[in-house]
Amino acid sequence: MEKKNLILVDGHALAFRSFHAFERTRMQTSKNEPTWAVFGFFKAIFDLLKNKNIKIEGLAVAFDVSHQTFRVQKYEQYKANRTSMPDELRSQIKLIVEGLEAFNIPIFTKEGFEADDIIGSIVEKNKNSDVNILILTGDKDSFQLIDPKGAVKVLIFQPGGIIEYGWESVFKKVGVYPDQIIDFKALSGDTSDNIPGIKGIGPKTASDLLQKYQDIENIYNNIDSISQKSLKTKLLEGKESAFLSRFLATIDRNVDINFDLNCTRM
Repeated sequence: MEKKNLILVDGHALAFRSFHAFERTRMQTSKNEPTWAVFGFFKAIFDLLKNKNIKIEGLAVAFDVSHQTFRVQKYEQYKANRTSMPDELRSQIKLIVEGLEAFNIPIFTKEGFEADDIIGSIVEKNKNSDVNILILTGDKDSFQLIDPKGAVKVLIFQPGGIIEYGWESVFKKVGVYPDQIIDFKALSGDTSDNIPGIKGIGPKTASDLLQKYQDIENIYNNIDSISQKSLKTKLLEGKESAFLSRFLATIDRNVDINFDLNCTRM
């Protein structure tokens, strides 16, 4: 029997993408309240619900609470490059939450953690359940949660539609497999989250290293086999930054979330 799908939505990521994707429309209410992010957010969800090829069992949304997470405590510059949320988006986040509550769609948050961590923890608790999991988001951090057997996939929202990523399609996109994403970011960094990585190592070099050595532990265990002197020097000088970056990039899958699959059923 074909499994149905639990849809987990990264609320802030989808709201940000919707805000920028539909900003040109300048949709608003009769009272001049902006609504284009609300439109884009619920359009993405309703498009999924109407998709006859996706049998949906449940739906839940996770939101960030604040910038002050355990990652910031470890590295103050984490996401420090991001500007504050525009007032026009902040007001729409409130409307999105009201809309989700009106539809009885459960919302999950946890102080000190990001939406990714909440989603990762829900995935961990339900990975052996009777549902597959589809993560609807606006960024690629959740790639690391993808399952090689297809039980967990990621849906990336884009203005032209939604793109589904599984085990092999992540490799085609990034050059590494989902279980190597955190090591990929450890080496090449992530400018969107201000994760430093190793200075002078970009995505192509990171991909090449991981295809050969699998993970950063194995890279450093075999550091003497790297013949390119400049690369070896970068790796040695950036070792501390690499392991810090991997910590920052790793989704916490053990957040204490009171999650009940029955509460998400459609």
